[in-house]
Amino acid sequence: MSSRVLPLCASLVIGLLIGGLVGRWTAPSIPSDKTAPPIPTQRAPDPEHDEISALAKHMQDAIASEAGQGLAAVGEILNAASISDLLDWGRAPENVSRRIINEMSDDELITTITSMTMITAEELKDISDLRDYANRLSHIAMSGVITPDITDTFGHDSVEVEFSTKANKSTGADDPRFEFYDDTNRIYAVIPNSENSGDNLMVHWYRIDNPEILLFDRYRVSPADEYSYVWLKKAPGQWPAGEYRVEFFSADEYLTPIASGTYQIRTE
Repeated sequence: MSSRVLPLCASLVIGLLIGGLVGRWTAPSIPSDKTAPPIPTQRAPDPEHDEISALAKHMQDAIASEAGQGLAAVGEILNAASISDLLDWGRAPENVSRRIINEMSDDELITTITSMTMITAEELKDISDLRDYANRLSHIAMSGVITPDITDTFGHDSVEVEFSTKANKSTGADDPRFEFYDDTNRIYAVIPNSENSGDNLMVHWYRIDNPEILLFDRYRVSPADEYSYVWLKKAPGQWPAGEYRVEFFSADEYLTPIASGTYQIRTE
């Protein structure tokens, strides 16, 4: 497992959809005077020990600076973890993520989800099985980055995402394409609205060939519009060459796959 994927592994399994946190690790860090207690430094024979232990400390610091007391419960679980737990997180992240989710109280789950996404506590009250929902979020966030992708869940009736440098809520993607150059400033992911869209959509945007989460969150849409879109912006030359994928899901508790698509970034 590459050193780039390890931080993604560790972060996502400590608390469901912490893909949002991973995405923020790629941005300038947020100063904080809060610190988290260190992971025990007991030795283990596995050669991955030092890297995982250092990574766990980095995760704690990131949690403290990013969400403060909002993720205190997750930080406590992490601090109590053994080295074998940490190694398991690198080998079977979804199993460990499920275990952590099951250990958290409803209040802790709600705090974690609302700290990392735009989903509100009021909306979560309508979820019939909060743990099942959290596990589904985690499953989506890790797919294609840490765990195998879930492209096969998008059936023949799912929508293909169109990509462009401009978009309109009435006409959709302007000059849609599936290849861009690295000097592109803004890329839009566009889908037509349908009865399955509802008022909100969950969006999972990630890089495929060198796994990295770029976006994982819920976004409001207007059913009155013909099209919905999200976009990412980078300075010219800052889009790494490679393959990228965007997936849209319903934002209800079922997180039904709605649309997906891939595009390429190329250099001049």
